[in-house]
Amino acid sequence: MMSSRLQWMLLSVLLSCVLAGVAAWLVTDWALHRHGESHAHNHEEQDFHTWMHEHLDITPEQHAKLEPIEAEFEVERTRLKNDIRTAGAELATTIGATNVNDARLKSALERLNKSQGDLQRLTLDHFFAMKRYLRPAQAEKLVEWTHDSLARQP
Repeated sequence: MMSSRLQWMLLSVLLSCVLAGVAAWLVTDWALHRHGESHAHNHEEQDFHTWMHEHLDITPEQHAKLEPIEAEFEVERTRLKNDIRTAGAELATTIGATNVNDARLKSALERLNKSQGDLQRLTLDHFFAMKRYLRPAQAEKLVEWTHDSLARQP
């Protein structure tokens, strides 16, 4: 049988470990969430158009030149996102079929990959089209934003 002194010592060590673990988890969770909230490139919560106007100090003249480019890009981006959703649904249906047909699976996967590639190409073309109308400091910020966006993709 353990002495009461040894029991209290083990209990205090156990409680200290639990408390240290909880404190470490809370600090880590807080730090990660705080970093996410304060990060200047929080792309999920802020669309590119809003970011551009908030961070690039776009002049009215630039806005007039960029607005048609933005509008055309948005129409095409929406179309391609719909294509990606449709292709993804087709792939899911093919995968979920009782008898998976290799040719149909390959076709669905190729369609999805093509739509994703088309969206990436459209985005890069859009980036270079807009960059022509920006001052060097603005273009540098745009390059940084685009780089960071691409670097974060899975």
